Amino acid sequence: MTSNIENINELIHKTFSSISVGDAKRAQNIFSAWEQVLSKIKSVNQDANPNEGQNLVDHTRIIDLKNGILLVEADHPGWISLLQFHKKFILNGMRMRIPDLEISTLAFRLKGKRGELYGGNENAYSAEKVRSEIEKRIDEEEKRLADYENLDKKSDDFKKKKELPPELASIFEDLQKSMLTNSEK
Repeated sequence: MTSNIENINELIHKTFSSISVGDAKRAQNIFSAWEQVLSKIKSVNQDANPNEGQNLVDHTRIIDLKNGILLVEADHPGWISLLQFHKKFILNGMRMRIPDLEISTLAFRLKGKRGELYGGNENAYSAEKVRSEIEKRIDEEEKRLADYENLDKKSDDFKKKKELPPELASIFEDLQKSMLTNSEK
C-alpha cells in the first residue's frame, strides 16, 4: 500500500515539475487573449444575437497550441460555424494581443468528439461551405430571373414583329368598323 502512495506521489511531482511558471503564464495569457478577442465579436444582426462574442466565449475553450495550430473545442457545431466565419478576425486579434505567439490557423473539434477536427475536413460543417452553397443558389436564381426577363422581352418583340397578313388585317379592320357603327346605333 505504501508503494502505491509513493508512486502516485512521484507521478504528481513529475507532472507538476514539468510545468514551468513561464508556461503557465503563457497559457493564461492565451486564454485571456482568447476571451478578449471573442468578446469583441459583434453579430451582423444585432437584434438576433447582441451577445454573440460572449456566447462564443461561454461555449468554446482552447485545448492546445501546437505547430502554430490553435485547437479549439466547442459544445455545438453551430459555434464552430461561427468561429470559422470569424476566423480571420480571431487570428488577427490573437496576433495583436500576443505578437510573439505563432498561430497560423485555428482547428476546431466538437466537444466529446476527440478524433474529429473541423476546419479543413470536407465532412465538417463550415462557414465557407455554407457561404458557397448560398452563393451558388443566388447565382442560379439570378440566372432564372435573367432568363425570365429575356423571355418576357422576346414575347414583347414577338408581338411587335408579328404582323398580320393583309387579308386578315382587312377582315379585322372591317370587324372593328362594324363594331363601332353598331355601338353608335
